[in-house]
Amino acid sequence: MKRVKRDPEKFEVIDLFTAMGLKHNYKLSVQEDVDHFIKHISSSLKSSQDNPILIYGKRVESLFAHVAGALGQCQFIKQEDSGETFSSEQNILAPDYRVILNNGQQIFIEVKNCHFPNIKSPYPFNKKYLEKLENYANIHSIPLMFAIYYSRSNKWFLLSKSSLLEQKTRYVTDFVNAMAKNEMSLLGDRTIATEPNLVIELIADDNKAASIDEVGQVNFIIGDVKLYCAGRELSDDTEKSIAFYLMRFGNWREQGNEALFDGKTFKGVRFTFSPDFPPEDQIFSMIGELSSMISSAYNEETIYEKSVIALDTKLEPSVFSIEIPNDFKGRKLPLWQFIIKPNPDFKG
Repeated sequence: MKRVKRDPEKFEVIDLFTAMGLKHNYKLSVQEDVDHFIKHISSSLKSSQDNPILIYGKRVESLFAHVAGALGQCQFIKQEDSGETFSSEQNILAPDYRVILNNGQQIFIEVKNCHFPNIKSPYPFNKKYLEKLENYANIHSIPLMFAIYYSRSNKWFLLSKSSLLEQKTRYVTDFVNAMAKNEMSLLGDRTIATEPNLVIELIADDNKAASIDEVGQVNFIIGDVKLYCAGRELSDDTEKSIAFYLMRFGNWREQGNEALFDGKTFKGVRFTFSPDFPPEDQIFSMIGELSSMISSAYNEETIYEKSVIALDTKLEPSVFSIEIPNDFKGRKLPLWQFIIKPNPDFKG
C-alpha cells in the first residue's frame, strides 16, 4: 500500500484560507486579510506545538494509518474528518478514517491514544460524543469502530461499540476488556512466536585489523553478519530478514553482548535476544503482535528522546513492516502465527 500523492501547498492552503475566511470574512484580494491569515496560522501553530495532548494524539492518528496499511488487509484508507461537509443532520461528527478491507467491507474508525499509567483505569467515551459519531456512520450505513493505542504498552485494540461497557453518561473500556474483545485481526494483525534464542553476530573482516583500546573498546570493520534461531544458523534470505526484524522490533530483550575471540584474535560480537519468561511446556515463545512491531518502527521515525519530532512521515507503510506470508512456517526459523479472535461474551 502506498500513499496517494497530493499537492497540499497548491490546494490545501487556499482551502484553509477559504475555510477561515468564512469565520473572519476574509477577501482573497485584500492584503490585510492575507496578512491576518498568515499571522493567525503562525499563532495557531505555536499554540499546537505547546499542546502535548494534541501533538501526541495527532501523531497516533497518523500512526494508525501506517499500522493499518502495513498489516496487509486494507485496500483503501482515507482520512474522513477533513474537508467541508453539508448535512440535513447537524448532530454528527466525522470519525478519523474510512477503511475498505480487501474483502470490500467498509469501516469507519475513530482513533484514540490512551497514556494512562494504570491499565485498570477505565478509558471513557462520552455518550453525546459517541452519538454524533454513530449518526455520521448511520448516514453512510457503515459500521463504526474504535482503535485505541495503549502507548505505554505499545498495543493496539480495535473495538465495536458493543464491546464497550455502558455507564450512566459514558461508555468505557479498560485494558483487559479491550484485549478480550480486540478485533485488530480484521486489519491483518496477528501474534508471532518462534523458538528462543535469536542471535545476531557481527563478524570482523579478517582483512581489516581490529584495534582494542585500554578500556576495552573495539574498532573493527564488519565483514559478515550471521543470524541464528535456537542455535541454528539461518541461510535463507527471507528467514534472515524476518529474524532481524523480530530482534529489532519484537518484545524479547537483548541479554547483553559478547565479544568473540579465536585465542587472542578478536573475531566479532554477538547479541542475544530472548523472552523474559520462556514457557516450560512448549518450545516457542511469543515475540509480539505485528501491530506493535510496526508501531515501534514508526516511533523511530517520529519520536526522539521521548519527544515528538514529526506527526507523520513520507515513508510508505510497508517500510515499517516485514512481509510474512500467512502460511509461512520456516525451516530454520520456525514461526507460529496466532490470529486472535474477540470474545464478545467476556465479562471481566
